[in-house]
Amino acid sequence: MSRTILLAVFISVLSGCGLLPRTNSPSLALQIADAMSIPAHDMSRAEYDETLAVTGSSSRNLDHSVSGAAQLIASGDPTMLLLSGLTPGSPAARIQIAAWVPESLASAPEKAVAVASRAYIEARADVYGKDENGREKLLSTQVRHVLGQPFGEGGLVQTYAQLFDLIADHSPSLVDAPSFMPENGKAYGPIFLDAWGAPANAEDIRLITEMSKALPSWFYIYNPGLPGVSARSILNQGQKLFFVEP
Repeated sequence: MSRTILLAVFISVLSGCGLLPRTNSPSLALQIADAMSIPAHDMSRAEYDETLAVTGSSSRNLDHSVSGAAQLIASGDPTMLLLSGLTPGSPAARIQIAAWVPESLASAPEKAVAVASRAYIEARADVYGKDENGREKLLSTQVRHVLGQPFGEGGLVQTYAQLFDLIADHSPSLVDAPSFMPENGKAYGPIFLDAWGAPANAEDIRLITEMSKALPSWFYIYNPGLPGVSARSILNQGQKLFFVEP
């Protein structure tokens, strides 16, 4: 028992040390990505304006660092993928869905997970259910994985943290609600739900954007982007927040 507690403390301390302090004012998207422990950076306003002039679009081709080649939902067991020695891909290359559940909606960590999971399941069913039968099937499909950090290859410490969460079930901490949330006070989070892959086509981007519309305001989706289709962004209730310096 004591070894388990020590491991949990070790992981919780080290897993929060992966992001460098910012030297300038980050965009709202970057603030959220930092809170989600997803490596990201802002492009300058000059680069953004130049790209906009060339492409004629504010949401395409802003970031060419991500290749959409993976399945949307990670296939197989993420635990086995982490143990196999194969790299599951950087967290920054995958869709990540995280929630900060307001304390007003949950009185304990396990209740916060239940509240977030129910909202996630209902939104997923509404968006990905192709018909009523499909929707009912998705409503009966439980969240497979609950994590305290984004899924993906982020180094040895993060791998151990993910394995611990996958095996022991993540129990979110009650923290001050992040400044980017409309709700004040305390919140349980971040709570990452399921292990997603990278978007493969425009339809994947459309669906994940629709899912963000269906989720409560305390859910944030990291979209890694897709060259020629969508820039890297944070999605919140359908709104796209881009990684561009203020």
